[in-house]
Amino acid sequence: MDEEHKVKWPWVDALGDYAVVPVHPKERRTLTNQFLVFTGVLACIAALWGGGALGTQLNLTNLIIAAIVGSAIVSVIGALTAYIGGHTGTSTYVNLSRPFGRYGGFLWGLAAAGITCGLGWFAVETWLFGVMIHDLAPNAWWANVGVASIWGGLLMMTTAVIGYKGLSFLSYLTVPLFIVLAGVAFAMGVYQGGGIEKIFSIKPVNPVPLSVAITSVVGLYIAGATITADVGRFAKRPRDPVIAWVVQVMVIMPYFLVGAGMLTLGMGGTRITAALLIAGAGLGAYAMAIFGQWTTNDNNLYSGALNWVLLVPLSKRTVTIIEGVIGTAIAAYVGFAAGASLDPFINFLNILGKFVPAVGGVLIADFYVYRWYKKIPAHERYALKIGEKIGEINWAGWLSAIVGGILGGWYVPGIAALNSLILGFVFYAIIAILCDKAGISLYIGKYTVTKYGLAPTWVVKRYERGEKL
Repeated sequence: MDEEHKVKWPWVDALGDYAVVPVHPKERRTLTNQFLVFTGVLACIAALWGGGALGTQLNLTNLIIAAIVGSAIVSVIGALTAYIGGHTGTSTYVNLSRPFGRYGGFLWGLAAAGITCGLGWFAVETWLFGVMIHDLAPNAWWANVGVASIWGGLLMMTTAVIGYKGLSFLSYLTVPLFIVLAGVAFAMGVYQGGGIEKIFSIKPVNPVPLSVAITSVVGLYIAGATITADVGRFAKRPRDPVIAWVVQVMVIMPYFLVGAGMLTLGMGGTRITAALLIAGAGLGAYAMAIFGQWTTNDNNLYSGALNWVLLVPLSKRTVTIIEGVIGTAIAAYVGFAAGASLDPFINFLNILGKFVPAVGGVLIADFYVYRWYKKIPAHERYALKIGEKIGEINWAGWLSAIVGGILGGWYVPGIAALNSLILGFVFYAIIAILCDKAGISLYIGKYTVTKYGLAPTWVVKRYERGEKL
């Protein structure tokens, strides 16, 4: 069987983790594995923080609506991109190189994973870690939000460098624990609020429009929805990551959001971490929440590093350390400046929810509309082949994502995340098809795919010299 795989799989995985080449057939995983991986990323304290924030902004009816509608938008985006990964066996970066060009794939992949996850989400969750420690020991100097962000961020960075594989495995164990924790939050919210009927009548002190809340829900997981191919590429069948993604987003995500929101709503707008302690969840539950935060943030650093190494001639270990230091510095700055305020977290989600969907819209339009228009079968649309010519820059993709994100996120009324997705999708589909009919090329420059896939030249040279990347 191994000899057969060697014949059928002609690629050289110079970077590791199949970052720029198709996944080897023997590495394909089951539907259950796909579900556990997706849910292991979702099961983090940020999901409970997002729900807790909604509980300070909405009544229970609108909270439920925002959780379901926002999750549905994320579900659709992630399912469509996961299907692409399941078909191609290639990473988000490789897939993005089709609608944005090879350089565009580098930069947009970096924006979606390297910056959004490796720096942005790491900084946000490190700051949240500082807030949790502060709530645990509010009078201790070492539990100041800024101080705790510093030592917590450095520790998380260290474990990401030294023991990522073990922590990744342990992060899967937090899934059932987080399900229990969300259930506990729900039950305590009902108790603290005086029963379900009374909670439905509670009105938040500073309510926000439903459309803004939905955008925040989308922003909570839109980065993950855009890069689902990074997990879906390991699936044995293209439909497996779609099923796994939709189930965990439409069932578990609203469960987390509503459970946490019920607690903060029932307690009059208290932060979710403080609410857990005040309501008597116990140090065990709180410690479990901190552990989930820790392992998920290691995943953020790892995911970001995989994208940064495509642009900089440094090892993944070195990039992880640099990311960790910068992210920790950002978290500490926010911690000292904002303390335990939720505003930085909410603003971060809103920015993600407004702009990133446009990138997903362009990718979806290119694969499902433009390639269909060109009469290319689904299994061949993004199939990476040695000797294939790929554009260095797809100007139509860049234009559509930038214009769609700006217009949809800041100028068109309604749900910003949905607007950005639709405008990016529509702009690209129209421009690509019209240019094809007019004989205008979408691409600037050409790159010939080698046995190293889309690996940068410096990667290939160092690999051929036997140097460790």
